[in-house]
Amino acid sequence: MQSKSWKSLLSASLAVILAATVGPISFANPDDSAVDTTNEPVACTANKAMAQKTLGKFHAYVINVDTGEVLVDVLGKELTPSASVIKTLTAVAALQKLPAEYRATTQVLATPSEPSTMVFKGGGDFTLSRLGPGESSVYSKPPRIRNLARQALAAFPANVPITKIILDDSFFSGERWNPDWPAKYRTLGYVSNISAIQADGDRIQPNRLISSYSFRRGKDPVLTVGKAFRDSLGERAANAELVVGTTPRDAYVIGQVQSQDMRQSWLGHMLTHSDNTGAEFIARHAAKAAGHEGSIAGANKVIKQSLRELGLRPKALVIRDASGLSNENRVHSKLLAELMVKVAKAENGLDALTQWMPIAGQTGTLRFRFQGKSAIARGNVIAKTGYIPGLYGLSGIINASDGSRLAFAVFARADSENGLSVTYTAQGAIDRVVTRFYTCGASLTQ
Repeated sequence: MQSKSWKSLLSASLAVILAATVGPISFANPDDSAVDTTNEPVACTANKAMAQKTLGKFHAYVINVDTGEVLVDVLGKELTPSASVIKTLTAVAALQKLPAEYRATTQVLATPSEPSTMVFKGGGDFTLSRLGPGESSVYSKPPRIRNLARQALAAFPANVPITKIILDDSFFSGERWNPDWPAKYRTLGYVSNISAIQADGDRIQPNRLISSYSFRRGKDPVLTVGKAFRDSLGERAANAELVVGTTPRDAYVIGQVQSQDMRQSWLGHMLTHSDNTGAEFIARHAAKAAGHEGSIAGANKVIKQSLRELGLRPKALVIRDASGLSNENRVHSKLLAELMVKVAKAENGLDALTQWMPIAGQTGTLRFRFQGKSAIARGNVIAKTGYIPGLYGLSGIINASDGSRLAFAVFARADSENGLSVTYTAQGAIDRVVTRFYTCGASLTQ
């Protein structure tokens, strides 16, 4: 009897314990207010990555493309040198101002008033090549000086000697060399003099198929082209005098060649490979198309004008060149990120930049970036790099791990007043920051 009572008591106790432990999980009411059905993302920060000492003075601005929410703002409105990140602004100016299928044209002319004279008239084509058969330029399918000479000889009177060649480089105006650039940038191969007559970006040895290929640029691109053209004309022009001047009024065209489509070929090369000479030429062409001078001032003016026309506010920006080599350029991360929102949304055809900007771990200046733990972001960061001594930058679009899209701009810069410096290691540090942005996605917070 006592045994049965004890067993009954034990069974009842177990039932109470099980009921309390298991609860109503299997039979829960789907409308029960105690059940959390929200889809709010869990907060995720990049604060630790942004605090790396190798970043020096750090600037960052991140926007959720689809919601417009500002996720990160670290000195986002404070001006900073731009380095090559400014090339995105140059590309925008070109897309806004250059006509579709715009090409640079180089011409040869004859003149009745000077029967023994040819005129070589530059049209601002730095891809024009003096290379011969079997030699290869860094630029895709460039027009060749030898083809121009062939056309000119076919149209020039056969019995008339060629005693003078006028080199007309008046298509551009103003200084060829930006006074903000250190002189060593030419010999280091960073950029050439910017002249309307130029070949192979004025590389001293432009044939990339041989070991002596050189990034180093020459001193006088106009004279270099003049000599190459004279050589291509052969014996008839062997002793022709090369004279820099303007085209006579009675001159008529006897030959011409054109560059590749500037909006497709030139812009792609400039952004993917960060071509400084290309950026300066493109900006001058955009300036002329907008009614400005093809000069340093005209190029700088058209960049700001194009940004205003997109609804951005570039008033505070200081634009001193189109390539980013000037240490006097001033931009801020906020405007660059806002521009990238427009690129991501394909406003005004700006999505073309996503075809040309480097892709992390795959193309251009980002091909060998995003190593180690940052490799998870490879293929998902499309951005323009930037470097000048004392500054590294990156701006573009992130296709984040959660499917969201982030527009961003970051800079790591030296700050001597506060004892902060940056070295090559800042690149890896920036990659780690951007990878954290990629990981967090829409849940990124500061």
